[in-house]
This record gives sequence, structure tokens and C-alpha cells, in this order.
Amino acid sequence: MATEVTVPRLGWSMEEGTFQEWLKADGERVEAGDMLFVLEGDKASQEVESFDAGYLRLPPDAPKPGDGVVVGQRLAFLADEDNLEPWKDAPQPGAVPGRKTPVGQAPVPATAQTKPVRSGNSISPRALRLATEMDVDWCNIEGTGRGGRIREQDIRAAAALGQAAAPATSLTGKTEPLSATRKTIALQMVAGANLTAPVTLHREVDATALVALRRQFKQARDDKKTAPTYNDILIRLVAEALKSHPQLNSQWREEVVFVPEQIHIAFAVDTPTGLLAPVVRDADRLPIHHLADQTKALVQQARAGRLDAGQMRDGTFTVSNMGGQGVDLFTPVINPPQCAVLGVGCIRKKVVWLGEQAVGRDRLNLSLTFDHRIVDGAPAAGFLGDLAWQIEQLPESLTH
Repeated sequence: MATEVTVPRLGWSMEEGTFQEWLKADGERVEAGDMLFVLEGDKASQEVESFDAGYLRLPPDAPKPGDGVVVGQRLAFLADEDNLEPWKDAPQPGAVPGRKTPVGQAPVPATAQTKPVRSGNSISPRALRLATEMDVDWCNIEGTGRGGRIREQDIRAAAALGQAAAPATSLTGKTEPLSATRKTIALQMVAGANLTAPVTLHREVDATALVALRRQFKQARDDKKTAPTYNDILIRLVAEALKSHPQLNSQWREEVVFVPEQIHIAFAVDTPTGLLAPVVRDADRLPIHHLADQTKALVQQARAGRLDAGQMRDGTFTVSNMGGQGVDLFTPVINPPQCAVLGVGCIRKKVVWLGEQAVGRDRLNLSLTFDHRIVDGAPAAGFLGDLAWQIEQLPESLTH
């Protein structure tokens, strides 16, 4: 008896993904434990293991590399030697058992529809309920589900952008399909802006000691040690400051606030496929050179497309550094369910007054966006003040 190969759920929020490639050829023998295919889920590609044995057989409607797939969708079969074309006996995807096509009426192939038809099942019941609650006209929304089906996230995105009805336009151009990574980023950004109560505080700090420490690390660099970057130093200082401000390290979860015992810092990395946020675990316990080794490896994996979902999971706070792009100030977006994100600008030499004397100092802008549902302004400002003090004074533990 043949076993169906279906799309697994790689993460709790995953509804769909992108099929990448088969790791076995059509007709090849597969054993339990073999890696069978590659699936791109929420920002990461993973090899999917087979839990059964048989001969891999691809039906005529098997997905091609780059095709979108949904959780539970049938991809192929693991067949036995007695039946190498099991799709002939299997019900068609979406078919209702016992229902036959009327005589003289040919079944309509899935590829016959280039645009979704607005029938009763073109919008999910939950999305329809949400559209009614949010007063969103869904008739002109292009759904991101399979076959153009409208889902809850499409309604929320339309409500946030105010574009439920697409205006007429005389513009010409081309459309570019959204990758699974870009869709995930879009959903997280919309959630961070609309499902939290974001407030941003800005503060300029004296970074003269920070610049001197970074110079010291570079001069002492050898082949065995990675010289910590500004971002490495700031991640370590943020982790240290969070020890005294656990509210900023907490998370909003279904009307309760969860306070993790660990401090896992996610940091933003720009990659060819989009923004990724790998996580440095137990950042408050890592010596600075060990932390630097970890971030260097994570950045390399992210830009090579080799991060797995586990390396981007369980972050409790995020650092986003745009100083390398010459940005002074920006408003970072919270990554739910986290409480806060720190935006880091570039370091600039400025003339400041120290007492009665004008001196040149290195200055750095920080932007803290926090969820006001979890923490109030004064505690958030206290965290930012403690972080500023650490940047200006630099604890001795950083030099060891």
C-alpha cells in the first residue's frame, strides 16, 4: 500500500511554504530516516526526513522547484513494487469521496484558473469573520493562500495598508512574486506595527570609550580570535542591562506576560533574500570573544542561505544596527511576541561641552521601541539609561 508524502508544518505559524527540490529521484528507493526533499518555511529552508520506506513516485501534479505549497498538501507517494502508479487509485486532491463528475462534464484542471474565482470558498471562514469585524471589503483583495484563497493575514494586511480596494492606475511595470521569506517578513512587520502598542524612545550617548575598546580589539586581533565588532559589544551590553530590567526581556502571550529565564538576543542581518534575525543564546553568559565567534558564524550562514529555523527561534530581545549604512536615527519594529527592539545608529564625531570646555567626542544614537502593553515609559527609559551608562563606562568584564 502506498504512503502519501505531504507538506509538514515546520513552525507553529506556518500555513504554506515553497517547495525547493527533491533529494531522491523519481523511482528511487527511500528508507525511513532518509532526507527526502527541501522545503522553505518561515525564512529558512529545511531538509525533510522520510518516516516511511518505499519507492518515490511523483504524480503528474507533483510540485516543481519554486512552487508554493500548503501544509498537508500531497506531494508524492512512497509506493511498493506491486503498484508504482498509486495516484491512479488515490482520490484527487480536494475531491469529495463518493462524488462523481457528471457524465459529459469534464473535470476542470487546477491550472485552468489563472485568477481566483470569488465563490463561497475563496475566503476562509475565519478571514470572512475578521473582514466583517474590521469592516474590510475583501472582494478586491488578492489572497496569498493556495489558489488565491484569502486568509486572515491578508485581511489584516489590507486593513493596515488601507488598500482593500486597489485603485485604478495608469502605471506600467512588472510584478515580482513574493518569496516565502518576504511574506514572513511582511507578516512580522505588520504584526509588530499593529498587534502591539509600540512606543519609541531615542537617546544619544557618548561612545568614545566604545570606539577605543573596538580599536583595542582590532589591534590585539590574531588568527585564533575574532575581533568583536561594535554590534558584538552592544549585544553583550544589552544582555547585561536586561538582567536588571526583565520586563524588557518579556513577551506578550494570550493576555499574560511571560518572563523568560534566558536572555537570547536576536540581531538583524541583511541577506540577498531579505532580513533575517539569528539568535545568540545566553548572550549574558558568553565571553565577548565567544560571542563574536557565534555572530560571525551566524552571519555567514544567513548570507549563504544555510540558517535553519531553530537558529532564528526563541529570541527574547532584538538588536538592529544600521550604523554601517550611515543611518543616524530610525524607528525599529518590534518582533512579536518580544517586548522590545533596540535600533543602533552610526557613530559620529561631535563637539560637546564638558564643563566649560568644548571637546570632540564620539556620539551614538540609540532608539528603543517597546510594547506599551507590557512595560511603561519610565521603566523603558530606565533600561535605556542603564544601557547608556554601560556604553559610556564599559564594564571590565568586556576586556577579558
